[in-house]
Amino acid sequence: MSRRVAVVAAIVVLVLAALLVAVLRARADPLRGDLLITAGRVFDGNRLIRDGAILIRDREVAAVGETDQLDAQAKRTIELGANATVVPGFVDLHIHAPDEVALVLLSSGVTTVRDLGAPIADLLVDNDSSALRILRAGPIFTAPGGYPIPEHGLWGRAIALQVDGGSQARAAVRRVARAGASVIKIAVERGDGSYPLLTVAEIRAIVDEAHARDLRVTAHVTAPDDTRLALAGGVDELAHMPCAWAAPRLMREIARRRIPIVGTLYVQEDIRCTAWRANARTFVRAGGTLLYGSDFASPGTPARIHLDELRLMREAGMTPQTIIRAATSLAGRQTGIANLGSLVPGAPADFVGVRGNPFEDLQSLEQPQLVVAAGVVLLDNGNPTQALMRGL
Repeated sequence: MSRRVAVVAAIVVLVLAALLVAVLRARADPLRGDLLITAGRVFDGNRLIRDGAILIRDREVAAVGETDQLDAQAKRTIELGANATVVPGFVDLHIHAPDEVALVLLSSGVTTVRDLGAPIADLLVDNDSSALRILRAGPIFTAPGGYPIPEHGLWGRAIALQVDGGSQARAAVRRVARAGASVIKIAVERGDGSYPLLTVAEIRAIVDEAHARDLRVTAHVTAPDDTRLALAGGVDELAHMPCAWAAPRLMREIARRRIPIVGTLYVQEDIRCTAWRANARTFVRAGGTLLYGSDFASPGTPARIHLDELRLMREAGMTPQTIIRAATSLAGRQTGIANLGSLVPGAPADFVGVRGNPFEDLQSLEQPQLVVAAGVVLLDNGNPTQALMRGL
């Protein structure tokens, strides 16, 4: 019996020794990838890593961590220096006509956008060859004759999808979903009081049909009354900060229900819908999720990371870190694409490197030194690469 025990013990020792050798050998082999980036600060979308490094392989993040803890080798290494910060690529959740300004957006560090209002034919545009990730809503669902038609005339008709009744609403969702929509946008806007509105039943039909296809529904609103109508219909997101008048109880309710708002605060300010300040501050204080969206194509809105929008988010009570999260990881989560806007293993390799510390001064985001989209270097030392010029 003792001999059998000795044999078993010897076998166990041999197995453990083999496992130990395998572990040591695995630790001895460095991680390998295509591109290694080091910087004094790396923000992964949630936390700030001092003296950080990011390893890219096959257009995805392979590893991220402190430089002295990340044993990695790559075909190319870019050392940005101790005074540099790397953040995920920016996600603009509200934009129009992105194809016309894709290279400008990319050169500023915006790597993903949502186009929230265009003719249905735009859903068929092939975006595979562009480094800018474009998620499209197609046309805006509205009541017959409703917004955007009264305000934008012929263009409003081109980007509107008019529905009358629940059956038409459901059929319209199926139509745009088949065409490739990534999100559904509806208009709940009475304007001067005369614009026709979708009914709660129609909104619910749109939302139900969209959810059956794993699509979110975002609602264009400006007035608190219209916002309540959109909420009653079960929308997933608001496309603007309500701004017609202060509504603190409503804003606290939206925060409690965890419905995010893509603020477009600069545009609200520009059209003098100034109650956005009171509503945004109440919303942020209540723990609401205020997300980044520029509403590019509106007058005065630049085709780049919109620093004035970020400053207004700061004025609403957000810190620089929560603002950058709102434009990266939280915005990415709203698209439904796994890990978009984050620098974690398996995430799309989209990120921006800048000089300075944007967590102390958002202005440092204005002139990126490095932009990488899907693992491809588009801006290097502040200069466009051939890949950017080709639009790849």
